[in-house]
Amino acid sequence: MNTLREPPTYWLLQYAHDPVRQEPKNIGVFLHDGHFAHCRLLGEKREQSDPLGECPRYFCRAFNLNDAEGWIFAEWANWFKTLAGKDRVSLEHIQAEFDRLNRGGNRFQATSPCVDFDLVDLDADATLDALYKSFVTTPTIPAVPPIERDFDDVLYRSELKFMDGFHRDVDVEIGEGRDVSLVHFDAVLEEPAPLGIMVIQFQRVQEMTMITQVNNALYSFETSRSLGFLAPERCIVLHDTPPPGRIRHLHRLTKQAHLLPISDKSTPRTLQQIALHPK
Repeated sequence: MNTLREPPTYWLLQYAHDPVRQEPKNIGVFLHDGHFAHCRLLGEKREQSDPLGECPRYFCRAFNLNDAEGWIFAEWANWFKTLAGKDRVSLEHIQAEFDRLNRGGNRFQATSPCVDFDLVDLDADATLDALYKSFVTTPTIPAVPPIERDFDDVLYRSELKFMDGFHRDVDVEIGEGRDVSLVHFDAVLEEPAPLGIMVIQFQRVQEMTMITQVNNALYSFETSRSLGFLAPERCIVLHDTPPPGRIRHLHRLTKQAHLLPISDKSTPRTLQQIALHPK
């Protein structure tokens, strides 16, 4: 990429989650090198085949939003990238688009243009890197344990997560009067009949953590069955493969729940059949 022979013009791209308070945060940098436009956005991974793929996750993390709201940023990320384009574009055209954006009352805005004389002789990528590091704070995304990724995949491929009455990581109050109990499930489906799901991780966890997971699942299923919330066949455990020394804990669960290996290719289909066709 050619080095910049004249001071570049740049804009900070911002998002105001609460427009009334007028406290926008920087979510990207837009640069004009005199001939072409360039853009770097929150969470963008240039080395990946889909550089914008993780941007919505970083956006939701930065503004404490539910992951389901990431589509908001995805649409605007594409708008900014399209504006940058690959062809020559005038600074006047870019500014006219940002003026229109700012007049529209959107939560996404662009600042006034800035000119930085210290960035001459850098290429556009290096310039974007320098500006991004100076003005945009990238939140930390915690690593997702493999079993959580498998759980997400099962919920997606079984289509449970798209069904009415589906809830993830939920506490359920069951019973009446003095018999009311609070039980926890990793997922619950309300219709066509209540279905409770627990995820048990046997690998790569401490012994006491594993035993606590098993005991919590047993309590939730036993209580739910005794109080009439769940039928026996509507109690589901998704699990990884237990090491030999922990198989006995898997056997404890067989008396209270239907066991499904979380990484088995047939599990999403089996789970869907159980969910949709109560006995």
